Amino acid sequence: MYACTSIPSFPLSVLLRDDDETACTPTALVSTVPEPSTRSTSVRLPQLSSAKTGPTPILLAVNQAASRHRITPGLSTTCALARCPQLTLLPPDLLLERQHQSALRTFAASLGPDFEETAPGTFLLDLLTLPHAHSAPLDWIEHALRNATPLRLPLHLAIAPTPDLALLAVHSPPLTSTLHFNPEPEIRVRSSVFDLQTISDLPLSCLSAEFRTPNTPSSVAPLDPELLHLWGLQTLGDLAALPRQGLAERLGSDTARLHDILHRKHHRLLTLHRPAQQFQLAQELENPLETLEPLLFLLHRGLDTLCARLASSQRASITLRLSLTFDDGNLHLRDLRLPEPTCHPPTLLRLLHTHLDTIRAPAPVVAWSLQLTPTLPGEAQYHLFERSLRDPHKFADTLARLEALLGPDRLGTPRPLDTHQPDTFHLSSSLSLRPPPPAPNLNTTSFPLNPTSSTALPLKRYRPPIEIHVASELLGRFPHPRALLTGPHRGPITDTHGPFPLSGHWWDPEERWQRVEWDLQLSDLTLLRLAHQPPHHWFLEGIYE
Repeated sequence: MYACTSIPSFPLSVLLRDDDETACTPTALVSTVPEPSTRSTSVRLPQLSSAKTGPTPILLAVNQAASRHRITPGLSTTCALARCPQLTLLPPDLLLERQHQSALRTFAASLGPDFEETAPGTFLLDLLTLPHAHSAPLDWIEHALRNATPLRLPLHLAIAPTPDLALLAVHSPPLTSTLHFNPEPEIRVRSSVFDLQTISDLPLSCLSAEFRTPNTPSSVAPLDPELLHLWGLQTLGDLAALPRQGLAERLGSDTARLHDILHRKHHRLLTLHRPAQQFQLAQELENPLETLEPLLFLLHRGLDTLCARLASSQRASITLRLSLTFDDGNLHLRDLRLPEPTCHPPTLLRLLHTHLDTIRAPAPVVAWSLQLTPTLPGEAQYHLFERSLRDPHKFADTLARLEALLGPDRLGTPRPLDTHQPDTFHLSSSLSLRPPPPAPNLNTTSFPLNPTSSTALPLKRYRPPIEIHVASELLGRFPHPRALLTGPHRGPITDTHGPFPLSGHWWDPEERWQRVEWDLQLSDLTLLRLAHQPPHHWFLEGIYE
């Protein structure tokens, strides 16, 4: 069995909750979105008609006093005011709706742990875990309605064998128990047993209203009212009396599913509401801590508690936030990201220990807090020849120790820049374990002295290049080397291949660069790579071996 609790015309009911005078007069909810500074007060036709842009406002909901003047939802404000000039038009108040929706959520949780938040103001409750609701349903209904009196909202409650039938039964007066305020709370409990005949007189519009909400798992396509009118279908009983196969052939599977709902052949599962869990612990210390060992002991206990909560929810942590409050008022806040999700307390404690070794506390610690960000546990099936780390967390701990030793932004994986300038790179994150895409080697190509040779010698570079003195002669635009005067290789140059000028960022006075490279041969047949940077700097780049 399932129970459905619903607030009729929920957006309008929350506006009229504390305004008994307006609730007794014809009132309607209009689809006009006010400015942020506009309060939810009643408006009249001159104020609405003065708008120069935007769609024509229509009525979203009306109270019982307005329905006596033949005012129904869907009418334009002009038609509604023509039928009742005393009609009060109220714009929606989204903030007030969210506040009352939260209060209704708390009320539904007090009735039972398993409930679905189907729509604003509408909840479905699974009565399977509530034995009292099966043994004495009327007493349970009266108890539920009395618990709802602090809300001061009109409430309808109905019980049916399936969730979708409960959504329909709440619109049937013989099945619905009600809570009204006139102005005192008035409770009416209905003892009727659910049967298809009790909802057969409901109009087909109830299907469109209940099964097209985004939170309803049995959401169906809208029914064509003109087609149903041609078929002579006006109520739920008319639809249930038709054969299912004929409905499926002519109107599609959605209409056939509605037929199954009416005949109790479709029983869906509830989308249970579960509040978001906060995996966070905080503690204020009676005695300030001046050493690391007692702080690590407390953090270890906190990690054990948080990891137990994660494991019970089938979750793991992907980030760890540490907050330390010092006696002098300073605050240390750090987010530590894990290479892989885990809920293993020793792994998280080792990460915290490594980080705490790198900070210098200005004063004793008087408070601490830990917060874990939950995610799904990381499980992956690697290919046979795919490279992977045996223990990513131990590797991350090693990197953290290296970063503490070298300093921030000094540890990473070198990546070549998109430029022809030699030896230019940047450091990327060290936790990027995926191998980088192969980059073209633009500056390490070796050029043989014999252009007709089909092979090339490898170039062994000096890191960093060795600055030397070279005897040169200016021929044309570039100086030509004649002999090496200093460095590991000295002597006259017998053959050269070049020059090879390189430059870049000529439009930027601060970043522009220029150099000329030479491949040369000494008298002892040594092959070298030489570079010249204006105006008078020569560097030995490498040797061909």
